[in-house]
Amino acid sequence: MEGTMRAWFITAPGKMEMREVPIPKIGPKDILFKVSYAAICGGDLPAFKKGSYLQHYPITTGHEFTGYVVEVGDEVKDIPVGLRFMGTNIQWCGECEACKSGNFFACDDVTRKGLGFGVNGVFAEYSVLHNAMLNISVYPLPDSINDLEGATCEPMCVGAGVADITGLKGGERVAIYGAGIIGQSILQTIKAQWPDCQVAMINRSTFRLDLAKQSGADYVISPTADKPAIDSLRELWGTSNYAYHYGPGKSEAVNVDVVYECTGNPDIVAECFHAVRNGGTVCLVAGYSDDYRAPIAPADLFFKSVHYAPGLAGNFAKSVQYMAEGKFKTTHLITHVFPLEELPKAFEAASDTKHSCKVCLKVDPAAPDYPYNKQD
Repeated sequence: MEGTMRAWFITAPGKMEMREVPIPKIGPKDILFKVSYAAICGGDLPAFKKGSYLQHYPITTGHEFTGYVVEVGDEVKDIPVGLRFMGTNIQWCGECEACKSGNFFACDDVTRKGLGFGVNGVFAEYSVLHNAMLNISVYPLPDSINDLEGATCEPMCVGAGVADITGLKGGERVAIYGAGIIGQSILQTIKAQWPDCQVAMINRSTFRLDLAKQSGADYVISPTADKPAIDSLRELWGTSNYAYHYGPGKSEAVNVDVVYECTGNPDIVAECFHAVRNGGTVCLVAGYSDDYRAPIAPADLFFKSVHYAPGLAGNFAKSVQYMAEGKFKTTHLITHVFPLEELPKAFEAASDTKHSCKVCLKVDPAAPDYPYNKQD
């Protein structure tokens, strides 16, 4: 496809510029797509500010989107031009030990060439998915999901994936630290699959806690310097004994079965391990900088036999399915929509976590406008 497009490039930590560049060319296994709507991930902010996760400069970031296929490579047979979809860039080398054993998603190239981190992303009018594979990296969107909602299927896929790896069966007590869209995705997944679980959402932003109530939270907790969240959880569910720690004053653990950490704050990471019950599970879901150090008490690990569940996971297919079925709802979580040319303002809004949740971009000026929880 000939022509030029507008695209934002991060050129150095804290620096970005919009450029007019040629529409990218594609290879025989690739697809070119027009971006309708995109959304800002929490990981896009440290990528911009500090270069976290980025593999090179300059680069176009962004990986949450609704797109329309406009061109396909010669070897792409099952993805038609005109398809409306969400997805991501998934490439593997085929040569490493992981690939040779069939564990393709453990290949370094999957993250090294991730959309918006290793290859150019969707904060541009057009983008490319390399090695495009239907229902692996390309997921068609049904008519029941509009373009704006479609851009939130990617973050909602996190909850759709991690909720299944923490051993929930129904009836458990669950604490979620962080009421951004990742925490909300976990909450909505739990309520869709195990509605009898009791879920407490924890966040300093009362604005986000109000959104969590709409997402189905049973309890919301806004911690303060005088009363940390663990104290409120203990009042709610009581304490949990563990080896050599019995009763008030000895045990500070809470009768909480699973704790999800979605803030990225190292001190909160430590609090999660301190709060969870004997034999409970902690799942770390937020992005963490390499230089972060969490002050985890070894006694919390040793005496309580805490299980750890890795939270770098997602399930695109389930996210699209749940969104189509109405089990996932994100209209109330979308608080801002900016045009592509106002990406710097969008980043500012996304950084203001007291007054925002999911900040989106209307990349295609001709795309329809949709209702959302508009914040002035």
